[in-house]
Amino acid sequence: MRTKKLNWRLAPLFTKMKNKSQIQIGETIAVLFVFFILVGISFIFYAKVIKSNLETDREELSQMRSIGIAQGVMFLPELQCSEDNVIRENCIDLLKLQSAKEVMSSNIIHYYDLLDFTEINITQIYPEKTKWELYSRRIQDYNNRYLTNVPVSLYDPIAKTYSFGILSIETFDR
Repeated sequence: MRTKKLNWRLAPLFTKMKNKSQIQIGETIAVLFVFFILVGISFIFYAKVIKSNLETDREELSQMRSIGIAQGVMFLPELQCSEDNVIRENCIDLLKLQSAKEVMSSNIIHYYDLLDFTEINITQIYPEKTKWELYSRRIQDYNNRYLTNVPVSLYDPIAKTYSFGILSIETFDR
């Protein structure tokens, strides 16, 4: 009987402790809920920052590839001006230019490895306006297009005259 009285007397104390522990568990759950929401938001923010950085890096690599193709075209022996085995910089021989289109069209696989999906045009600006399409391999569904213009000197070895032109290299990226 004594135990019953003791339990009866401690019963309000146990209910207070039970209510207090339920409140503490509720507070812990609320804190954890807020914590996981903050972790989720920061994960989403971090993922967007990483995605943005990857897109920027991809665009920079595509632009670098475009510039590399432009430099490669400038150093093609099929186009370079040379006199007594001395190569002139930023100079395109007009006689070589006329035959280079035929050479490029007959060796499509070799030039595709060098030039990929590009369109290369040479435009004479001064003294007359003339345009030559050197290489053209376009894709229909491209994501980005990069245009690189390089000023060049055009040399006519027959008349031994120079004219001014622009080498336009349009690179397509999927």
